Amino acid sequence: MKHFLFILMLFSALCAKAQEEIITEPARKDTIRLLTIGNSFSQDAVEQYLYELAKEVGIHMIIGNAYKGGQSLEQHWTDLTEEHDVYEYRKVVNGIRTNTPHSLLPPIITDEPWDFISFQQASHYSGLTTTYEPFLSKLIQYTDSIKTGQDVRYGWHMTWAYSKDSNHGGFTNYSQQQDVMYDSIRYAVQWTQILHPEFSFNVPCGTAIQNARTSYLGDNMCRDGYHLDLKFGRYTAACAWLETITGISPVGLSYRPEGVDKTAAYVCQIAAHAAVLNPFVVTKLNNEGFPAQNDIVPTGLIKINFAEKPYEGGQDWNTMTPAMRTLSWITDANNNVTGITLTSTNAFSGTNTNGPTYTTTNMLMPAEVSRSCMWGFAAESFGNQKPKASCTLTLGHLNPELKYDFTFFASRQDCRDWRETEFTIQGARVYTDGVEAANNISHTATIKNVSPTADGKIIIKVAPGDRNNSKNRFYYLNAMTIKTRK
Repeated sequence: MKHFLFILMLFSALCAKAQEEIITEPARKDTIRLLTIGNSFSQDAVEQYLYELAKEVGIHMIIGNAYKGGQSLEQHWTDLTEEHDVYEYRKVVNGIRTNTPHSLLPPIITDEPWDFISFQQASHYSGLTTTYEPFLSKLIQYTDSIKTGQDVRYGWHMTWAYSKDSNHGGFTNYSQQQDVMYDSIRYAVQWTQILHPEFSFNVPCGTAIQNARTSYLGDNMCRDGYHLDLKFGRYTAACAWLETITGISPVGLSYRPEGVDKTAAYVCQIAAHAAVLNPFVVTKLNNEGFPAQNDIVPTGLIKINFAEKPYEGGQDWNTMTPAMRTLSWITDANNNVTGITLTSTNAFSGTNTNGPTYTTTNMLMPAEVSRSCMWGFAAESFGNQKPKASCTLTLGHLNPELKYDFTFFASRQDCRDWRETEFTIQGARVYTDGVEAANNISHTATIKNVSPTADGKIIIKVAPGDRNNSKNRFYYLNAMTIKTRK
């Protein structure tokens, strides 16, 4: 045990020295060329927002990603030695993203005089050191033998643990426990960097994501249980990459993806910065953005629209879209912030605008709200999609001292069958109500006096009701309002 602790102390010192080296010379360069030899986790981390962040701090980046989904170190080596043209060569130049399919790995490595080249393990093996060698050593040696850049720096991309509710098959490697997976990844990265002193950097995306999970954003950093959320998750990872390879902190930068508010962006920046400072220690951010316990009392009705794009008729309707898996800046009808988050934890199948433009409910919906919806289906096949028994929304960071009244509107016009939609709410107790969505203009489902769980959550399940006899058992959600009471 003492020997292991000594190794970790030595590793920490080496890591600190490496970080000092990283933030000197590259920060002076006008152009940085980065190549990731990875998979979908490198796609999540570097392809979207890193170029824009670097541009804001005055650095031009050329970003390459040797992409193949689910690719492990062993698979990389096999595809390299057997000359399989299985890669998509993703490249970002001047902010323009291109993709060259059926690519071989060697031409990708020699395409640019890369300043940084990173390696990573497939996510499900990321915490299993027995899966790393000899493939990682062989990849590094081969890459070094054909590189075109003389001052290339090699490093590691530390990926993230899955969401606590992930159904990824590889989660069983870690007893389906997020903390176990994170600790395993952390140990594997430390072990790898001791084994490979040629690694001069580690991009601690795994710790950055874990940091963000301690904030009011919660365990909402992944869109499907393992890939990063398209907005918050990917932005956090890009921030970690920026600081690691440039030495420039993302905290306070103005660039943020569309749909990410300033408060959430700041939390993501802080999460990444803290990870770079402490790559293997989770930093609690429960006082960043909003306090850990929400004590805000909304001053008016909270209105949520479900649609393909945000409502443009005013700020009194918040909109959840397919691109925004988590809403982190929800306001009430008086435009006062509530601190509540809303996450699509089991996403709907699609959206449409086949609802009514005129309604007689007490929700006072404008036509743009009432006609748009998200929908799912529970039977047979529809297009290329598989049926879902239900779709789920999770309200988080609720004020635990309040009770909540819900009203739901569901409608699809021009129907010749029954499309009853049922809403089940689980807070401290379980409640259920439904509405006939077929040709509906006047009916709503209402559930009152719902107390959240002790950790401030309410889960909403949307599913077909018993009387739903449509072939695919379609169900809908056009709009939802929430009223709070003490």
